[in-house]
Amino acid sequence: MANTNLIKSKIHPYVRDWLKNQYGPEFGKNSLPLRGCEGKHEFDAVSSNGKIVAEIKTASGRTSGGKHPSGKRASAFEQLYFLSLVEAEKKLLIITDAEFLEIMKARTAGIVPADIELVKCPLPPPLAELVIFITNEASEEIDRGKEAFHK
Repeated sequence: MANTNLIKSKIHPYVRDWLKNQYGPEFGKNSLPLRGCEGKHEFDAVSSNGKIVAEIKTASGRTSGGKHPSGKRASAFEQLYFLSLVEAEKKLLIITDAEFLEIMKARTAGIVPADIELVKCPLPPPLAELVIFITNEASEEIDRGKEAFHK
């Protein structure tokens, strides 16, 4: 089974450090109240001063079959939804893959609140390779599941 926990244990800490270098304060996971409802949501990166809230997306561009990544986009839109409901001076959707960033910019043009930014965080080669490995492993598992289902 693909170890997607490595994304949270290896990639997210790197992105939080990158955010600190870009914006100044420390960042950590944190649950914050959502505007207009009673619930809370745990965000991937919240600055220690509470002024910046970010979600981290490590999705790659097209699927292994070369198709547009509709499921990955849906997941990113879920993150955008929660960002739209939180109070913060700066709201960021951090995307680590250049192709996925371009896909999301095209799909969100004119429909995402102006106070949410889509930002690219480049990963160093070892971490980028780890993401590719995990993504490929997960895709293969899904493909095997589809094959088994159709038998």
